[in-house]
Amino acid sequence: MPDVEQMIQRQKMLADFGEFALRCDDLGEILQEACRLVGETLGTSRAKVLEIQEGGKVLWVRAGVGWAEGVVGRVRLPMTEHSSETYSIEKRVLVVTQDISKEDRFQVPEFMKKAGVVALVNAPILLPGERAYGLLQMDDTEPREFGEEDTEFLRTYTIILGPMLDRLLKVSELRRTEERFRLMMEEARDYAIFTADRDDRIIDWLPGAAAVYGWSAEEARGQWS
Repeated sequence: MPDVEQMIQRQKMLADFGEFALRCDDLGEILQEACRLVGETLGTSRAKVLEIQEGGKVLWVRAGVGWAEGVVGRVRLPMTEHSSETYSIEKRVLVVTQDISKEDRFQVPEFMKKAGVVALVNAPILLPGERAYGLLQMDDTEPREFGEEDTEFLRTYTIILGPMLDRLLKVSELRRTEERFRLMMEEARDYAIFTADRDDRIIDWLPGAAAVYGWSAEEARGQWS
Protein backbone atom coordinates (compact mmCIF):
# COMPACT_ATOMS: atom_id res chain seq x y z
CA MET A 1 0.00 0.00 0.00
CA PRO A 2 1.43 3.43 -0.91
CA ASP A 3 2.55 5.53 2.03
CA VAL A 4 1.56 9.17 2.47
CA GLU A 5 4.59 10.39 0.53
CA GLN A 6 3.77 8.14 -2.42
CA MET A 7 0.16 9.31 -2.42
CA ILE A 8 1.28 12.94 -2.44
CA GLN A 9 3.68 12.17 -5.29
CA ARG A 10 0.86 10.64 -7.33
CA GLN A 11 -1.43 13.60 -6.74
CA LYS A 12 1.38 15.94 -7.76
CA MET A 13 1.98 13.93 -10.90
CA LEU A 14 -1.69 14.25 -11.89
CA ALA A 15 -1.54 18.00 -11.32
CA ASP A 16 1.72 18.35 -13.27
CA PHE A 17 0.30 16.42 -16.17
CA GLY A 18 -2.88 18.49 -16.19
CA GLU A 19 -0.87 21.72 -16.31
CA PHE A 20 1.30 20.38 -19.14
CA ALA A 21 -1.74 19.32 -21.16
CA LEU A 22 -3.28 22.79 -20.82
CA ARG A 23 -0.13 24.38 -22.25
CA CYS A 24 0.37 21.93 -25.12
CA ASP A 25 -1.73 21.31 -28.23
CA ASP A 26 0.45 18.55 -29.68
CA LEU A 27 -1.16 15.13 -29.21
CA GLY A 28 2.10 13.23 -29.64
CA GLU A 29 3.91 15.32 -27.03
CA ILE A 30 1.08 14.92 -24.52
CA LEU A 31 0.98 11.14 -24.94
CA GLN A 32 4.76 10.92 -24.61
CA GLU A 33 4.69 13.02 -21.43
CA ALA A 34 1.83 10.88 -20.10
CA CYS A 35 4.00 7.78 -20.49
CA ARG A 36 7.05 9.40 -18.94
CA LEU A 37 5.24 10.71 -15.87
CA VAL A 38 3.29 7.55 -15.11
CA GLY A 39 6.38 5.38 -15.61
CA GLU A 40 8.35 7.48 -13.14
CA THR A 41 5.50 7.58 -10.64
CA LEU A 42 4.85 3.83 -10.60
CA GLY A 43 8.51 2.93 -10.97
CA THR A 44 8.11 0.73 -14.03
CA SER A 45 10.81 0.47 -16.65
CA ARG A 46 8.42 0.86 -19.57
CA ALA A 47 5.10 2.47 -20.50
CA LYS A 48 3.27 3.00 -23.77
CA VAL A 49 0.04 4.24 -25.32
CA LEU A 50 -1.59 2.11 -28.00
CA GLU A 51 -4.04 3.79 -30.38
CA ILE A 52 -6.84 1.98 -32.20
CA GLN A 53 -6.47 2.19 -35.98
CA GLU A 54 -7.88 0.69 -39.18
CA GLY A 55 -11.43 0.61 -37.85
CA GLY A 56 -10.62 -1.42 -34.77
CA LYS A 57 -8.37 -4.00 -36.40
CA VAL A 58 -4.98 -2.74 -35.23
CA LEU A 59 -3.33 -1.18 -32.18
CA TRP A 60 -0.48 1.21 -32.97
CA VAL A 61 2.23 1.97 -30.41
CA ARG A 62 1.86 5.73 -30.71
CA ALA A 63 3.93 6.82 -27.67
CA GLY A 64 6.15 5.19 -25.08
CA VAL A 65 9.20 5.29 -22.84
CA GLY A 66 11.83 2.67 -22.11
CA TRP A 67 11.58 0.95 -25.48
CA ALA A 68 14.30 0.26 -28.01
CA GLU A 69 14.33 2.08 -31.33
CA GLY A 70 11.85 0.63 -33.78
CA VAL A 71 9.01 0.08 -31.32
CA VAL A 72 7.36 3.44 -30.64
CA GLY A 73 5.70 4.79 -33.75
CA ARG A 74 6.24 1.59 -35.71
CA VAL A 75 4.88 -1.51 -34.00
CA ARG A 76 1.30 -2.44 -34.84
CA LEU A 77 -0.55 -5.25 -33.09
CA PRO A 78 -3.61 -7.05 -34.47
CA MET A 79 -6.67 -6.80 -32.24
CA THR A 80 -7.46 -10.46 -31.67
CA GLU A 81 -9.53 -12.39 -29.14
CA HIS A 82 -6.38 -13.78 -27.51
CA SER A 83 -4.98 -10.31 -26.82
CA SER A 84 -5.16 -8.80 -23.33
CA GLU A 85 -5.04 -5.38 -24.97
CA THR A 86 -8.12 -6.14 -27.07
CA TYR A 87 -9.97 -7.63 -24.10
CA SER A 88 -9.23 -4.57 -21.96
CA ILE A 89 -10.56 -2.21 -24.63
CA GLU A 90 -13.65 -4.23 -25.53
CA LYS A 91 -14.68 -4.93 -21.93
CA ARG A 92 -13.66 -1.45 -20.67
CA VAL A 93 -11.72 -2.98 -17.77
CA LEU A 94 -8.16 -2.96 -16.45
CA VAL A 95 -6.30 -6.20 -17.12
CA VAL A 96 -3.33 -7.18 -14.95
CA THR A 97 -0.73 -9.86 -15.67
CA GLN A 98 1.56 -10.32 -12.67
CA ASP A 99 3.89 -12.78 -14.40
CA ILE A 100 3.62 -13.66 -18.09
CA SER A 101 5.21 -17.07 -17.46
CA LYS A 102 2.03 -17.96 -15.55
CA GLU A 103 -0.39 -16.22 -17.91
CA ASP A 104 -2.77 -18.66 -19.60
CA ARG A 105 -5.59 -16.28 -20.52
CA PHE A 106 -3.89 -14.21 -23.19
CA GLN A 107 -1.00 -14.23 -25.63
CA VAL A 108 1.77 -11.72 -24.98
CA PRO A 109 3.20 -9.98 -28.09
CA GLU A 110 6.59 -11.36 -29.10
CA PHE A 111 8.34 -7.98 -29.11
CA MET A 112 7.42 -7.56 -25.44
CA LYS A 113 8.84 -10.95 -24.52
CA LYS A 114 12.07 -10.14 -26.32
CA ALA A 115 12.25 -6.84 -24.42
CA GLY A 116 12.13 -8.72 -21.12
CA VAL A 117 8.61 -7.75 -20.07
CA VAL A 118 7.42 -9.94 -17.21
CA ALA A 119 4.44 -8.06 -15.75
CA LEU A 120 1.97 -5.65 -17.30
CA VAL A 121 -1.29 -3.82 -16.76
CA ASN A 122 -3.66 -2.50 -19.43
CA ALA A 123 -5.83 0.54 -18.70
CA PRO A 124 -8.33 1.46 -21.45
CA ILE A 125 -8.47 5.11 -22.54
CA LEU A 126 -12.05 6.17 -23.21
CA LEU A 127 -13.21 9.37 -24.86
CA PRO A 128 -16.50 11.05 -23.86
CA GLY A 129 -19.44 8.84 -24.72
CA GLU A 130 -17.48 5.68 -23.82
CA ARG A 131 -15.73 5.74 -27.21
CA ALA A 132 -12.47 3.80 -27.05
CA TYR A 133 -9.29 5.61 -28.08
CA GLY A 134 -6.89 2.84 -27.09
CA LEU A 135 -5.07 2.01 -23.89
CA LEU A 136 -2.24 2.87 -21.56
CA GLN A 137 0.00 -0.10 -20.85
CA MET A 138 2.52 -0.30 -18.02
CA ASP A 139 5.25 -2.92 -18.35
CA ASP A 140 7.77 -4.19 -15.81
CA THR A 141 10.74 -6.50 -16.17
CA GLU A 142 10.07 -8.12 -12.79
CA PRO A 143 7.00 -9.96 -11.49
CA ARG A 144 4.69 -7.35 -9.99
CA GLU A 145 1.34 -7.49 -8.28
CA PHE A 146 0.00 -4.08 -9.35
CA GLY A 147 -2.20 -3.71 -6.28
CA GLU A 148 -5.56 -2.01 -5.99
CA GLU A 149 -3.94 1.36 -5.26
CA ASP A 150 -1.90 1.08 -8.48
CA THR A 151 -4.85 0.09 -10.65
CA GLU A 152 -7.13 2.77 -9.18
CA PHE A 153 -4.45 5.36 -9.83
CA LEU A 154 -4.18 4.21 -13.46
CA ARG A 155 -7.96 4.22 -13.83
CA THR A 156 -8.08 7.80 -12.54
CA TYR A 157 -5.24 8.75 -14.86
CA THR A 158 -6.97 7.41 -17.97
CA ILE A 159 -10.27 9.04 -16.94
CA ILE A 160 -8.42 12.38 -16.94
CA LEU A 161 -6.57 11.54 -20.16
CA GLY A 162 -9.68 10.71 -22.21
CA PRO A 163 -11.29 14.19 -22.36
CA MET A 164 -7.89 15.79 -22.96
CA LEU A 165 -7.33 13.59 -26.00
CA ASP A 166 -10.85 14.25 -27.22
CA ARG A 167 -10.18 18.00 -27.18
CA LEU A 168 -6.92 17.59 -29.07
CA LEU A 169 -8.45 15.29 -31.66
CA LYS A 170 -11.19 17.84 -32.32
CA VAL A 171 -8.65 20.66 -32.59
CA SER A 172 -6.60 18.57 -35.02
CA GLU A 173 -9.64 17.80 -37.17
CA LEU A 174 -10.63 21.49 -37.19
CA ARG A 175 -7.16 22.45 -38.37
CA ARG A 176 -7.29 19.86 -41.14
CA THR A 177 -10.69 21.18 -42.23
CA GLU A 178 -9.41 24.76 -42.25
CA GLU A 179 -6.37 23.71 -44.28
CA ARG A 180 -8.54 21.88 -46.81
CA PHE A 181 -10.73 24.98 -47.14
CA ARG A 182 -7.67 27.20 -47.57
CA LEU A 183 -6.30 24.96 -50.32
CA MET A 184 -9.69 24.83 -52.00
CA MET A 185 -9.88 28.61 -51.98
CA GLU A 186 -6.39 28.88 -53.43
CA GLU A 187 -7.31 26.49 -56.21
CA ALA A 188 -10.43 28.55 -56.86
CA ARG A 189 -8.60 31.83 -57.32
CA ASP A 190 -9.02 31.61 -61.09
CA TYR A 191 -12.78 31.14 -60.83
CA ALA A 192 -15.45 33.82 -60.40
CA ILE A 193 -16.22 32.96 -56.80
CA PHE A 194 -17.48 35.28 -54.11
CA THR A 195 -19.30 34.78 -50.80
CA ALA A 196 -22.11 36.77 -49.22
CA ASP A 197 -23.55 37.16 -45.75
CA ARG A 198 -27.13 36.43 -44.67
CA ASP A 199 -28.26 39.78 -46.07
CA ASP A 200 -26.76 38.92 -49.48
CA ARG A 201 -24.01 41.49 -49.15
CA ILE A 202 -20.65 40.45 -50.58
CA ILE A 203 -18.01 39.72 -47.94
CA ASP A 204 -15.34 37.84 -49.94
CA TRP A 205 -14.32 38.59 -53.55
CA LEU A 206 -11.71 36.27 -55.02
CA PRO A 207 -9.35 37.37 -57.82
CA GLY A 208 -11.26 35.27 -60.33
CA ALA A 209 -14.42 37.28 -59.64
CA ALA A 210 -12.51 40.51 -60.15
CA ALA A 211 -11.30 39.26 -63.53
CA VAL A 212 -14.82 38.29 -64.64
CA TYR A 213 -16.86 41.20 -63.27
CA GLY A 214 -14.26 43.95 -63.37
CA TRP A 215 -14.72 45.10 -59.78
CA SER A 216 -11.89 45.14 -57.29
CA ALA A 217 -12.37 43.48 -53.90
CA GLU A 218 -12.63 46.93 -52.27
CA GLU A 219 -15.39 47.93 -54.69
CA ALA A 220 -17.31 44.66 -54.39
CA ARG A 221 -17.37 44.16 -50.62
CA GLY A 222 -20.61 45.39 -49.10
CA GLN A 223 -22.47 45.42 -52.40
CA TRP A 224 -25.63 43.39 -52.93
CA SER A 225 -24.90 40.05 -54.57
